[in-house]
Amino acid sequence: MARTRVFVSYSHQDSDWLKRVQQHIAVLERLNLVDLWAADTRISGGAEWERDIEAALTNAKVAVLLIGPAFLASKFIWANEMPRIEAHRGEGMEVLPLIIRSCPWRLERFLAKLMARPGDGKALSLMNEGEIDLELSNFVYELAAKVGKFPAPASRALDAASQQAPISEREASDDLMGQWDGFYNSTRQIRLMVHAQNAGSFQGKMEYPKEGIITMVEGSIERTWSLDDSVWRQINRGNSELAVAFQETDYERSGSGAGISFNGKYYGFVAGNHISGAWFSGSRLVGLFALERNS
Repeated sequence: MARTRVFVSYSHQDSDWLKRVQQHIAVLERLNLVDLWAADTRISGGAEWERDIEAALTNAKVAVLLIGPAFLASKFIWANEMPRIEAHRGEGMEVLPLIIRSCPWRLERFLAKLMARPGDGKALSLMNEGEIDLELSNFVYELAAKVGKFPAPASRALDAASQQAPISEREASDDLMGQWDGFYNSTRQIRLMVHAQNAGSFQGKMEYPKEGIITMVEGSIERTWSLDDSVWRQINRGNSELAVAFQETDYERSGSGAGISFNGKYYGFVAGNHISGAWFSGSRLVGLFALERNS
């Protein structure tokens, strides 16, 4: 059976955090991209809750854990939900811990094996309002990618390009030279400029036009990628067989605005004049990107 649901496990004491997470995910529900399931909102009085939870997990693509002291202390969660969540993880369901309040969550062996969000290990409750919204927005982008239903990028040029005729022989090759324009997480404008390519490697620059930032880029053409790999299987490859990976190594111009992390890497699939994929911190998908070649 195809898994399409997002299951949320949380303590009743953290209902305010559930509402905040639901508010961010609501855009995906409105677009019919995900079906969010949380016990308090789906189980009615007198219902056979064990059956309902098991059915929800059977259909879940992702389980989101809202982790804080109350979550760790909940006997119900650890006796009734977590054993089922762990079992379904072994059957292909992904588990995404979201640290809402500081707590010793790594003492639980199952949780310690997982990569928690936010990526720096800082609990959401320690952040200001703007930082919380930014982290939850990035989390929703990641969630959409996990269920394989990420909406089209906010770029008319990219939308129109998807309707173009079949690619030419040049477009079908592994020639990456030129300028690629697009967006990171549908809102941050980016421009990849590939100025040198040799066999399976390439060099260039990444520009953030609105911020005046330019970084140096080194990349490779991945001819032996595999969907068994923990990174590649998180990206929707469409009909593409050509994959690339590239990393920003340093600033050429620091500019203004949000800084650039040099600890992550872009992974993407090339389909003609288009590259789409995600930026990863280790094996954790952080944000999505889409590029179109303009020259």
